[in-house]
Amino acid sequence: MFCWRIVVFLGLISCVRPEIEWKGKWFPNVPHQLATEAGSVQKDAESDHAAVSGGSMRVAMGIENPDCDDAKHGLAIDFDPYNITHSTVYMCLEPKADYKGDYNMDAVITEHIVPSAYVANHKCMNNSIEYAERIPSYGTHRPLWPRYGEYRYVPTQRWLHNSEHGAVIALYHPCANKQQVDEMKQIVKGCLYRHIITPSQLPTRDRPFALVTWHATLEFSVLVRSTVESFIEKYALKGPEQTHRDGQYDHLLLDPAKVVSTEDDSILCPKKRRD
Repeated sequence: MFCWRIVVFLGLISCVRPEIEWKGKWFPNVPHQLATEAGSVQKDAESDHAAVSGGSMRVAMGIENPDCDDAKHGLAIDFDPYNITHSTVYMCLEPKADYKGDYNMDAVITEHIVPSAYVANHKCMNNSIEYAERIPSYGTHRPLWPRYGEYRYVPTQRWLHNSEHGAVIALYHPCANKQQVDEMKQIVKGCLYRHIITPSQLPTRDRPFALVTWHATLEFSVLVRSTVESFIEKYALKGPEQTHRDGQYDHLLLDPAKVVSTEDDSILCPKKRRD
């Protein structure tokens, strides 16, 4: 069974008197101060799309720029792949029995209603990115995205950009059942080219697995193949930027993605269709 959660982020601004401090959400932005979807605040609306050079254009994606993001320098603000003290994010430091899963616990799908006019920020590496949601499915991210495939670990600030391109992000807690982790990896790899697979501390003990697409997440306690495939078929390739171009970030990449049907994933989960 599934449980659905639909979350709408729309703030009403026309009926609020300026002398009253409004505690709710604003859409599309807070007057005089842009409240980003990640809960961080830009100084003004122009800075949401400001280029590194100080112009008024949005930070370009996919262009290596040492003054902004070249996928090589300043990585520690998100995750330093070569600093052993950062490796705890992909290590199991708790009893694995706590993450064994429960067959009686329903999978949960959460959908966020993202306005079609919404454009996510590209933030340079001199600014941190935090998220209001435990598992974000849209929001500010880095200009350079990861190459598709399976990783020892890739940070949220990177893989969220892939979801904007229509990818499926497969997360599993480091303490999750290894057999089920391996099975999930094979299912995702067999469904589409545009995927990122990484351990993460974001899934919970109750539901140590999660799939993320642009605007939607699936969290589950025990792997069910049909549940995973159905979610991918419904929610993959829905990102606002439809490109299958591979990324530039590849630190700790273990298994580069392979084309499943076509480069643009014209058929999702083709193995399921032949069963």
